Amino acid sequence: MPPLDQALSSRLTEPRPCETRQRIIETALRLFAENGFRGVSVRDLSAEAQVNVAAVNYHFGSKQGLYHTIFETVLDEDEARFAAQIDQVATLLGRAGSDPLLLTTAVESLARGLVGRLSTFEHLRWFSVLVARELAFPGDLFDLIYRRRAEPVLRLLARLVGAAWGLPPTSEAVRLTANVLHGNLASLVFSRPILGRQLGWDHYTPERLDQLTRTITDLICRAVGLPDLKALPGPRAATGESV
Repeated sequence: MPPLDQALSSRLTEPRPCETRQRIIETALRLFAENGFRGVSVRDLSAEAQVNVAAVNYHFGSKQGLYHTIFETVLDEDEARFAAQIDQVATLLGRAGSDPLLLTTAVESLARGLVGRLSTFEHLRWFSVLVARELAFPGDLFDLIYRRRAEPVLRLLARLVGAAWGLPPTSEAVRLTANVLHGNLASLVFSRPILGRQLGWDHYTPERLDQLTRTITDLICRAVGLPDLKALPGPRAATGESV
């Protein structure tokens, strides 16, 4: 084959830049989770992703740039769904005022959204390991996680607790309780293997998702003195159906 034809053929079979970039991100997500940031070299990463060594610097500027991009990319993938669920709960809280039953409905919506995202978030297993590392040793990416995920949920929980107790959401007691509740919710991400081992759940069925949603809802409601799901009127008390 003439040299020009060989060059053209090679270009046709090479992955597109966007495909190469995505493959690097997915490979790096797994390798960084398994070995830590310092435990992965650019050469090892390139070999695993089957790309040229220069591809990491070309697409991300550096290994550190790639690490930051992983966080931005994974959070972006989940952003639309997360924002919609936050807005839904915020709307329910706005309608509820201090009504205990309506506040319970808002709690259930929050719990169902969390459980749904836990069961369908494709990168959760690997990404949760990276998040755990950043929480253990807070740096620049801790601020990103706090701003984009922790803070919006904490604001909702503070509104919820404040409404249940008749206190402003800025109260120290309210914010402390909101943080404790948030810590319990966040632990679900890291304790999934324990839950699976204890209950024999190798996957989430719709029935198991409902059961987990009801359990989380009732625990939060008991913690802040709200009625449980059984107190809600209509079929919701029996099914836990989300609004």
